[in-house]
Amino acid sequence: MFGYGSESLAQKQEAERAALERSMQFCKDELKKMHEATPDEAERLSKGLKDHCGQDKALPFDFKRKVLERARQYECNANMRAADHALHTALRLAAEEHMVERASKLGEGRRYFSKACALGADEDFRKAAQRLIENVMMTGGVQKKGPTRAKPADIAPRAPNRAKA
Repeated sequence: MFGYGSESLAQKQEAERAALERSMQFCKDELKKMHEATPDEAERLSKGLKDHCGQDKALPFDFKRKVLERARQYECNANMRAADHALHTALRLAAEEHMVERASKLGEGRRYFSKACALGADEDFRKAAQRLIENVMMTGGVQKKGPTRAKPADIAPRAPNRAKA
């Protein structure tokens, strides 16, 4: 009877170890999905990882901390990529004088920028994005068709090209 109890204890420990391995592998797989995810998908995966790490008490504390730190970093990167893409699109639209589309892309870029800042974006990204937002705001909306006071129509007759005569 003593041998039977120790055998079940060994089986129980093996089952706990296998469950821990599955849980750790699940976390690693979720992080791999987050690496190239969109901001919305990254946020969803990050919340799922937080819930999973909070519920699973068997996971080591250091592993949880590293997983959640990496998830936050990946979510921040996803927001930074989306902000950069939206702001560059807004700049292109502003140069093409599509002001309504520019405004919507600028709003989208600002939203992703603020999320990235809240998640810990580095100072270089913050400064670059702020400069890009300023450039978008100053681009477009001033181009006039036809002559203006600053650039009147050229009504003087053309001088003949006498060099070829």
